[in-house]
Amino acid sequence: MRRLRTLLVLRLLLVANVVIITTVGGLWFAFVDGSAGPIGAALCWLAAGGLLGLLPLTDPYRVPRNQRG
Repeated sequence: MRRLRTLLVLRLLLVANVVIITTVGGLWFAFVDGSAGPIGAALCWLAAGGLLGLLPLTDPYRVPRNQRG
């Protein structure tokens, strides 16, 4: 059984991590010289996008596939 508070805490942690990783990517892009700046920023932003892709799994009101009518 899924618990509402657990899913909300996981969702909050995912969003907080996305904000932090996006900020680190922006700082990396702005302050790292050479080709390492854009590559590192792109990797950070790709990781943030992956975390955003996990957000639908933490929807507390989602109906599991095996219980759909």
